Amino acid sequence: MLTRELLASRVREGILRPSFVKTHDPSLQALAKELLADAEAFRGQSRDDVEESFSLKAGAFSRPKVARGLVKLLLDRLLFDEAGEGATEARWRTLLVGAKVLRTLTPDTTLEAYEARLTEALGAPLPDTREALYSDLPGNRKLLGWDGEALTPQGLLDRYNLALAQGPLLNARRLTLRARSPELLRVRKLLRWLKFCRLVAEVRRDGEDWSLEVEGPGAMLSLQKKYGLQLASFLSVVPVLERWELSAVLEDARKKSTLQLSHEDPLVSPLPAALGHVPPEVAALAEGFEDDAWGLDLTPLPRHTGAAGLCVPDLTFRHKKTGQQVALELFHPWHAAPLSRRLAELRARPDPGLLLGVDRALAKEAAERQVLEDHPQVVLFNGFPSVRKLRERLSRWDGAAEAG
Repeated sequence: MLTRELLASRVREGILRPSFVKTHDPSLQALAKELLADAEAFRGQSRDDVEESFSLKAGAFSRPKVARGLVKLLLDRLLFDEAGEGATEARWRTLLVGAKVLRTLTPDTTLEAYEARLTEALGAPLPDTREALYSDLPGNRKLLGWDGEALTPQGLLDRYNLALAQGPLLNARRLTLRARSPELLRVRKLLRWLKFCRLVAEVRRDGEDWSLEVEGPGAMLSLQKKYGLQLASFLSVVPVLERWELSAVLEDARKKSTLQLSHEDPLVSPLPAALGHVPPEVAALAEGFEDDAWGLDLTPLPRHTGAAGLCVPDLTFRHKKTGQQVALELFHPWHAAPLSRRLAELRARPDPGLLLGVDRALAKEAAERQVLEDHPQVVLFNGFPSVRKLRERLSRWDGAAEAG
């Protein structure tokens, strides 16, 4: 992600448009290629040295703000070593040995003599001791390589444009996405990523088109930063749709504006393969239901709620004998408003095949918690629902299915 000072955009008549770069610009391609080559050459160097070298190169580029943004995104993808266990204690022991040796010296002792005595007392070459002394500090950690797959010059420039569009979403109050006549499979994959980002959307169908509305972090009083990052992560997959339009109402301390994006913008998803990604907690849940009466469908399938809306369950349980389906929609600590709406919709239009998994953080008051605990379609959880809890609740459908 780009920090606020690295974002570039313009606002005209209340419409905010990121200042996208032309990714095939020869000078930008050359810069990206140089930065990636440097990243390979800098392996083994300290983070401070790597950042200093990149900073000098970015400052010398004709568009230093763009170059610094590319460097930021590049550094985000690099992997530096972690501090070894006991580094602080080892440093303290080394300093104590140094102080002890120093106290044994006479005023006329030379530096060379002191270093020789110190090397003997430490039992290791002094240059190695110096290098290891503060190796746990962030600036001294060594570059190991890529955190994941290595970037390409085109991939780095594509990520820059995407980051320009993601940055404003950290202040969004609401995001609206309209997909024009998309393939259903693409919609389901998009919704799966939506769930991976732990977002709840209001979904509508208008003929062949689909629309999603997601509350932004600006609509919440807490967890804004974390939620904003998740909303930005969701945007990274939107370009897999062939024809789409997105708008987001932005609000910061100074002004209001609307971010507008579409498939005509130079946005490329870096995560087409990740659409099949299964979060570890969901994978563990699926393993817990192997050989059970119920099988799991991990790709969300929208279902009707309320008068005209659709909800997007996180996953669907399917009874192996009868084919009966029970969907599970999860509500996390930042989903108070969507949970309230969903409960109201269930009262107005009962849907016995829908389970609501609700994080206990949403039920802070004892009275609220009791209401949720007594609700026949609610499963409370901490972090993520357990296999045991879900099996207990599904047993009601299991018995009905067997009886049917």
